[in-house]
Order: sequence, then C-alpha cells, then structure tokens
Amino acid sequence: MDQQTLIDRLPIVAKIKVPALISLGEDDTISATLLHDVCFYEKNDSIAFYAAYVLEHIASRYPERFMPVFDTFISRLPEQKNASCQRHFTKILMVITHPKAPELYQEAYSQIERELLVETVFGWLIAPRTTVAVQANCMDILLYMSREFGWIREELKHQIEFLMRDGSAALQSRGKNVLEKLNRLKPEVDPEG
Repeated sequence: MDQQTLIDRLPIVAKIKVPALISLGEDDTISATLLHDVCFYEKNDSIAFYAAYVLEHIASRYPERFMPVFDTFISRLPEQKNASCQRHFTKILMVITHPKAPELYQEAYSQIERELLVETVFGWLIAPRTTVAVQANCMDILLYMSREFGWIREELKHQIEFLMRDGSAALQSRGKNVLEKLNRLKPEVDPEG
C-alpha cells in the first residue's frame, strides 16, 4: 500500500468504528514505516492521529513489525507537534521503556541515544500546552528511565509536584502514583553520578 492510498483509507475506516482501525493494524501489508510517515501528515491532523493509533496498536502487539521503524521513530520524536499523535507516541514509549519490555525493544533501546529521548519527554512533560494524557504518560516513561539515570528522579519529583499544584484530578492521581513509585525506586545504573 502506498502513502496516498493509506491517507485516503484512514478517514473512511475511522468513520466505521475503532475496530476497523485496529483491523488496519492487523493487516501486515501495511508497514509501520508507512504509518509512521503518515503520523507527520500536516494537511489533516485527524489522519495523522488515525495513523498514530494504528502504529500504537502494532507497537504494543507486534514488536517485530514495529522494529523496522524503531530508530526513525526515536530520532523523529522531537518533530511530533500533533498532541493527539504525541499521546500515542508516548504510549509506544511506555511499552519500549518498560522494565519488562519485549526483548526486541530492550535490545534496540540499549543502542539508541537515550539522553535525547529524556530531553524530548521532559520537554513534553513541562510544555504549557501539553495535554494531561501526554503529561501522565511522560511521567511513567521518565519513571522507567530513572532506573538507568538516577538524576531523573529528583527533577521528575519537582516537575510532578509543580504540575500537581493546579493539575486535574487525573494528573493528581497519576502524579501521586508516580511519586510513590519514585520514592521506592533504587537505580540499577547511574552513569551520571
């Protein structure tokens, strides 16, 4: 399937219902690379959102299908400005950075520039226009990464406490949960001291 065919097909499928979007994720003729490219489609935010939704489905259920786009996904992450896509991208990152991530992800993750990833995720966490869902996902990603980079813990605690001051009930709940986990966490590796 080419990019234009996918762009034309996504809104039609999305009007049918969510299961139809999921069926696109089950179609192994649609590459994760193509879906990822469409996530940056600027002419229609909804189409980019649908592509991100399907890409998240693939990343969470079929790591082997996501792997061809893994490096590009990480390197282009800072370019994603669509808040709806950021939500799905952070959900993908939660799978990749989770301590029990699939082996394929653990191996690929160990090979990437993780400092750039930390910078991007912190940037999304503190940006004033970031949605609550993305902020909440960023908290979990940074929690997972703090096992490797101990310095993240203090900064994340401060940011969560700041966000919780005027945050929604959902942000309060996730923030409290992540703070409790941070307080119990011991770093596995701390290359920054």
